[in-house]
Amino acid sequence: MQPFPNLEGFPLEEAVLAEAERSPLFAGEELTVDYLLTTPEDERRVRVLYTAMPKKGASLLGRLRPSRLEPLPLLLWRYALRQSKAQTLLVLENLAHTVAFFEGGVLKGFRYLTLEADAGTEALAEEIARSLALFGCTGHLEEAWLLGLPTPPPLPPGLPAERIHQEVPKNLETLAPAQELSLELKPKRRPLGEGLPQEAQLAVFLASLLFVLGLLGQSLLTQMIAREMSHLEGLRREAALLREQAFQPAQPQGLGLEEILKVAVEKPESLWLTRLEAEEGRLFLEGKALNPYAPLLLAQRLGGKVGPLERESVDGRALYAWEVEVAKAQAR
Repeated sequence: MQPFPNLEGFPLEEAVLAEAERSPLFAGEELTVDYLLTTPEDERRVRVLYTAMPKKGASLLGRLRPSRLEPLPLLLWRYALRQSKAQTLLVLENLAHTVAFFEGGVLKGFRYLTLEADAGTEALAEEIARSLALFGCTGHLEEAWLLGLPTPPPLPPGLPAERIHQEVPKNLETLAPAQELSLELKPKRRPLGEGLPQEAQLAVFLASLLFVLGLLGQSLLTQMIAREMSHLEGLRREAALLREQAFQPAQPQGLGLEEILKVAVEKPESLWLTRLEAEEGRLFLEGKALNPYAPLLLAQRLGGKVGPLERESVDGRALYAWEVEVAKAQAR
């Protein structure tokens, strides 16, 4: 897990692959990689958790015909996140022997333990405390989940958590990793021009770019702008209706509705909303973004929790579908 810059013209997928190929563990092997966005450092840098496997190994596993492979311990992390509603969460597991810290549903840090998670000793408790300090957690946790097979790890003495759950996870097969970090094992098509000299690749790229620009044309861009203006007008009408219904309670604590709507309506150019739901205890925002950094920044500014980001292609452009959930301020 490390920060990656947002470089124009250089996709994040290629940056992650290039970084994975630098690892001495793989010694020049051709790799299959996948990654998960965790938390932004600023508007141009985001922390990414990535995993890699040599394509030779992926080919051998492909004989078993799985489409994706889940690296440990991500499946257990996802299990704890779906079961828990806590703002601060620690996950200790004895399959890969890791400790991970989540805040607001976002991974803040993890590490492989030097001691086994089943040790249950004061030394293990001290190592967990040092790990939390490295992740920026200095106070008590709301919840700690101790997960494992065939039995959950024993409780280390003095674990700083208000609530502790020790479980053997069940029904893990229901946690489909379609929108989370996992290794895609299906063979991918080779990029156009791969294997050609650099000059030939540049010529192919320029010819393809001109051809695509000619097909798209000004009419497609105009249609896209019209659709987004229609979405924006709908959001403004919903915002006016919410104000008339006095949705915001008197003397709120934390972020109020006016501030949330201001951030949502006056959004960055690279991000827009397609859906807004207001319930008694929460606000739910959904939309599209031109880069994967804007939704994470929006969730930080709102003090909300970002859902899984899904990459998709619309009219030849790469878009990211996102979700942000914001807990409503409570009256004093």
